[in-house]
Amino acid sequence: MNKLSETDIRNRIEKLGDLPTLPHVVQKLTAMIGRPSVSTEEIGSLIEKDQVLSAKVLRLANSPFYGFPSRIASVAHAVIILGLNVVKGLTLCASAFGIMKEAGMDQLWRHSLGVAITSHILGVRLQVKNPEELFVAGLLHDIGKVVLYVKWADVAESIKTASQKGDPSMIEVEQELLSLTHADIGGYLANAWHLPVTLREPIMYHHAPTLAQEAVLQTAIVHVADILVKGLACGNPGDDQVPPLSKQAWDMLGLDEAALAECITKASAEFDMIDDYL
Repeated sequence: MNKLSETDIRNRIEKLGDLPTLPHVVQKLTAMIGRPSVSTEEIGSLIEKDQVLSAKVLRLANSPFYGFPSRIASVAHAVIILGLNVVKGLTLCASAFGIMKEAGMDQLWRHSLGVAITSHILGVRLQVKNPEELFVAGLLHDIGKVVLYVKWADVAESIKTASQKGDPSMIEVEQELLSLTHADIGGYLANAWHLPVTLREPIMYHHAPTLAQEAVLQTAIVHVADILVKGLACGNPGDDQVPPLSKQAWDMLGLDEAALAECITKASAEFDMIDDYL
């Protein structure tokens, strides 16, 4: 896969059209987080002004996938417990989910939530710092597909049709038809939203984890989780093919058969709860 520059991606996206508009509160949140003196109370207050968005963020924060012993009652509390990056990511996820629901993309949300769950399980198993960020990275890893399906539905349909006809994977078809992929678009969005590298690189490189330079382990985890979830048929990201597994990413996780089986069993059990969050 060719690595495109930020300018290349921006130019190609601008030729195709405008990005879906995020809710005003998310745009304001992105600007607010750039201020070093911003407080958790200010952030919580901003998100809570949008009652629908606030409810979705709290629902995700209180989901059994995180397993906190006591209920998180406010967005400000969520910022303290989960961290600013996670709450920002959950806010973006909640917004993206709204877009997906309106476009009838429940199966993509189901797949994304499955990858989030599996990434978190693997992160805890490997004792990664801030495994909650891996949950968010998993939720957002296919955000570029939301743009494709919602903003460029005709292009997305062509990609889907072409990838179902033969051997090329969906990402190979995207590259051929658009000269960029949903991962490139996701990386562009992650940059535009000022997401940290621990979220940005797993989004941008979940199909090519060896390209990650800073969040190397996090990217490897999301890559493996994406493939496991595809193999377990949790949701559908748009095609039926299981992507190729990067040996380097797999070796980095260092899972033996017993550890892998344990993670799969745990993930499969938690997949049963996904419908509560659709």
